[in-house]
Amino acid sequence: MPPAAPDPAPPAPAGLTLDPALEGARVQAVHQPDERTVVLETHRPGQGAARWLFSVDAAAARFGRTFVRATRGGRPPVFCQWLRTRLEGGRVEALRLRHPQILELSVAHGGQHWRLVLELNRRDSNLLLLDGDDRLLIALRHPSLPDRKLSPGEPYQPPPRLHAWPRGLPLAERYPAPDEAAARDRERAWLEKAASAALDARRTPALHEARRALKRLRRRVTNVEADLAAAREAEQWRRRGELLQIHRGNLRAGMTSITIPDVFEPGQPPVTIPLEPQAEPGENIERCFRRYRKQRAAGPYVEQRLAATRDEMAAWQALAERLEAADSLPALEALAEALPPGAGGLRRLLRGETPAARPAQDPSAGPMRRYSADGYAILVGRSAAENDRVTFRLAQGRDWWFHAQGVPGSHVVVLNPSGRALPPRTLHEAAWLAAYYSQARAAGSVDVDYAQRKHVRRVKGGEPGQVTYSQSRTLLARPDDAELRTVLERTEPAEA
Repeated sequence: MPPAAPDPAPPAPAGLTLDPALEGARVQAVHQPDERTVVLETHRPGQGAARWLFSVDAAAARFGRTFVRATRGGRPPVFCQWLRTRLEGGRVEALRLRHPQILELSVAHGGQHWRLVLELNRRDSNLLLLDGDDRLLIALRHPSLPDRKLSPGEPYQPPPRLHAWPRGLPLAERYPAPDEAAARDRERAWLEKAASAALDARRTPALHEARRALKRLRRRVTNVEADLAAAREAEQWRRRGELLQIHRGNLRAGMTSITIPDVFEPGQPPVTIPLEPQAEPGENIERCFRRYRKQRAAGPYVEQRLAATRDEMAAWQALAERLEAADSLPALEALAEALPPGAGGLRRLLRGETPAARPAQDPSAGPMRRYSADGYAILVGRSAAENDRVTFRLAQGRDWWFHAQGVPGSHVVVLNPSGRALPPRTLHEAAWLAAYYSQARAAGSVDVDYAQRKHVRRVKGGEPGQVTYSQSRTLLARPDDAELRTVLERTEPAEA
């Protein structure tokens, strides 16, 4: 398949007039403030010092004069070290366009010529150092492109595809301005753009969090309003119970409803009352009064919960409005200080803090793996989460599952990929481990149930590690057996 043709080249900036401070200037220092930015400091007699920024950021890729001071600070990245050894002390020879989106800065130093090539290519923008023979020495980025390999020592080849800039500042704004005044205006525009992007990057997820909270609270209001409507029907259930008492003689087991005259209303209109067909008449009457008492007691609580939910929803709505109105990062950070204690995640978003890295897991943590005298792997969970993992993620249908009968304890699984019957010694060793890692360890003997994993099920809606099982058998295990101690001493725990 032939390579894709490059995008049509946009028109080059008219003239590409250089700032006099760059032409013929000497490179005094090279800095790399971050992984996508390089700054050259230059000096030219009569023009003084200047700083020049190369950016390969997806949105802000450009080359131009900057008035923000860069410092060396710390060990420089490898790319920066290459530039320092070849460009510092050199003299700028020329700046030319190899393509309307490819800019080349030539520097002569030590009798050799070096070329710094900036490719303005949106997400694939790059900065490359070439030697005098136009061969690649090093690249700032190594984007994964199937039709282009950035191999040191190879002749430079332009990208096969150069992406245009559909929005934002135009292409001409990504080149050096012709003088210092224009350069300051251009950098001011870039800084405003960067500030706006930083504000949006921090505000957008915070707004998303606020709107998600509002959506959740609206659902809660709907549910609580339904509960309140049910609570206001309490009197209706009391009246139904009294009517059923009056007409108790007409109630029969198995009835799903009964239609009787409402003696509490003028004209005694008929009313239909639903019944529980499996319940006796007295149970159906008590069911009405029980529901009456429950809904009457719940009424004040439901009203308080509805008011509190509406207040919370109003607070989130006000926060969302203030987030939309915030026009700077300090304004967002000020909002973070006013959040309640429970809003830690949103507070970190507004402050721009990254979540703290989780501490490295203790190597001794996690399900244990032991081996029986017959060579079968035995997995032992040591917490509810590990029990769930051992049983439902690591075990297969034909593996054998063990648990101390009637007491909390570890799930123990014997891996059985062959599907054959387990040797008696392996059965007993697994039962010993299940008894030992249970709350019945101190007992003289423990009944241990065991079944194939395919007969073990999670409890619907239960906590991790809660299971039911069927087709089980039972072994009697003695956790203080000398043979158990031999098993514990013979095998070493290992992370499963």
